[in-house]
Amino acid sequence: MDARIEQLLRRLAMTDAHAVEAVLRTSPVGDGPALDDKTNAFVRLAALIALHAAPSSYGWSIEHVLAAGGTDDDIVAVILAVAPVVGVARTNRASAEIATAIGYDLDLPDWQ
Repeated sequence: MDARIEQLLRRLAMTDAHAVEAVLRTSPVGDGPALDDKTNAFVRLAALIALHAAPSSYGWSIEHVLAAGGTDDDIVAVILAVAPVVGVARTNRASAEIATAIGYDLDLPDWQ
């Protein structure tokens, strides 16, 4: 067991002010582990899909994915990876919002 990881998880679980502030700034907490920018952007996109986020959130997330070197193929791979976990309804809605954020016009029917 890694004491650093244990301490970081304890601080996050206890809503430690420093840990929460660092999370909200989207910077690493202390000496905790960090993901590379591209992986971080993919994880955030996956979380937005799982949370059924607002359309504007997808635009922000897609900007970060692309800025980190992600591609349209990578974005679709994230959608496909989370689909079995989050379900068809969330995947359906997220796909439409993400397509718009990337710049695709899906020309969906009004009932979508």
